[in-house]
Amino acid sequence: MSHTRGTFAALVDALVPETPDLADRGDEHVPGGLAVGLEEEIIDRVNNFQEADGALAAAGYDATPMAPAVAVLLDTAAAELLVRRRSANGFNSPAEEFAGGPFSRLSRQDRLRALRLLEDEGVFPRLADRFDSAALGTIQFLASSLPILVEFVYYSEVTADDGEERSLGWRQADYPGPADGYAVGMGYEVEEFEENEY
Repeated sequence: MSHTRGTFAALVDALVPETPDLADRGDEHVPGGLAVGLEEEIIDRVNNFQEADGALAAAGYDATPMAPAVAVLLDTAAAELLVRRRSANGFNSPAEEFAGGPFSRLSRQDRLRALRLLEDEGVFPRLADRFDSAALGTIQFLASSLPILVEFVYYSEVTADDGEERSLGWRQADYPGPADGYAVGMGYEVEEFEENEY
């Protein structure tokens, strides 16, 4: 397992954990994001976030692989959390599916605290003096958007297995899936459509 994949697995586990306490609602409510390979889907989206240019494009890459940089940034936030003494539980032994880096060794609660540091509490100002601001801005945007991205992908059709009509997230939310239209919205035909400046 790579450091990147293991770090993103720890991220997914913190944001969409297993919930055995919800078993009385049905078996579909127990699994979390790791059960559907959500970490791979997130890595794919992060790696394809920005088109490749320069040397990467010349080498045949379509996109700049940013997931390794984001994984290192998660580890940086974890180290910052520990330095600021805001960790409630310190380091733990990482789960088998996680990497051995600092972020993966935090408890779920502390991983969420580390994410908070990336969002608005000063990890980036310290890095801005050392790195190109445009590149850092892209990474900062990605890092602060990780919780939204993870939830968005989990509650989409992307994680459905072949042959499944609804993904696990859809089943947990009791979302029936897309529909061509509902009867209440039918029967209102437009005879003519006029363009306006909007």
